[in-house]
Amino acid sequence: MNPEHFKLLDGPADDLTKWHRKHSPMQLDLKGADLSGRDLKGRDFSRAILDGVNFSSSNLDDAVFTEARMRHADFSGASMKKAILYRSNCAGANMTNVDLAGASLYRCVLREAIITGANFKAAKVFKVAWPEGLDVPAHG
Repeated sequence: MNPEHFKLLDGPADDLTKWHRKHSPMQLDLKGADLSGRDLKGRDFSRAILDGVNFSSSNLDDAVFTEARMRHADFSGASMKKAILYRSNCAGANMTNVDLAGASLYRCVLREAIITGANFKAAKVFKVAWPEGLDVPAHG
């Protein structure tokens, strides 16, 4: 994890957007960070390295995770309403009781993820790599 990148989350969502514009194509590195219970609504985590991040009970509504790497991240109890997960890798993530109402998941990898109790109501789901043996219609 890059401590300077971590500090970007203390300001408004727009600070992170400006950082992306100024430092492209650099990747935001928050690997292993504890972001539990934080209000991260509307943050742009595009192309970020978020492996092992603890997002439990965080507000991630309207957050953007385009091409983000979130392997083994903990999203348990997080609110991710209307979040965008395009080409994101969430393999092995804990998504227990995550609220993904209205979220957009396109080519998102959820293999080996735990998604018990997740809410996919009104979510746009296309070409998602689900955990093996999952009954997808029962989950949204």
